[in-house]
Amino acid sequence: MRDLKGAELGGPIHGGGCGCGCNSSTSNTACGSAVVESSGLPEVRKVLNATLIVIDLSSCKRCVPTGDQLRAAVKLLTPVADALGIDLRHHETVVQTSGEAKEVALLSSPTIRLNGRDIAQDIRESLCESCGDLTDNNTSVDCREWHYRGKVYSAAPVAMLVEALMEAMLKIDDIPPVAPSPLKDLPENLRRYFENKKQARTSSCCS
Repeated sequence: MRDLKGAELGGPIHGGGCGCGCNSSTSNTACGSAVVESSGLPEVRKVLNATLIVIDLSSCKRCVPTGDQLRAAVKLLTPVADALGIDLRHHETVVQTSGEAKEVALLSSPTIRLNGRDIAQDIRESLCESCGDLTDNNTSVDCREWHYRGKVYSAAPVAMLVEALMEAMLKIDDIPPVAPSPLKDLPENLRRYFENKKQARTSSCCS
């Protein structure tokens, strides 16, 4: 591909100068298109934490696929984040008790936070039978559903997550990270789940 002057794009500029119209013949000229040489100082990189918080990551038909989709979105955008000077870090937290849920300020499962901010402030939930199966008496448990472009999804779609991650990266200088304060009380739905959650059963080799 050639530009209007016939010079190959990305190739050397012949005849001296930096190509901006000035007469400089050096690569470290002070003109607007000068090549900036590395100073040797360590680059200060920004960090974007993508955190999944769930009550189950083994059988819940909402949490498991949402976790898979988040991992896919993070993997897809990691090279983009790197080019922007951002460390895109992925975390997963499975809360086991009501105390842990209060500590991480869990309002609905699954939750996805970018630098501490929930990507879906408008929490909407519906019956999740797979989480009801995790209780001793098939307690009614609701899990988060995702509303995106006029449709309702049981798991967060990759496109939605890519958009949220890109927006967070582009606004990373304007939106500081936050640390949600622990909850005094859980939402009724989660309180009911943890009160009736099946306890892990241990086996003994001598029994």
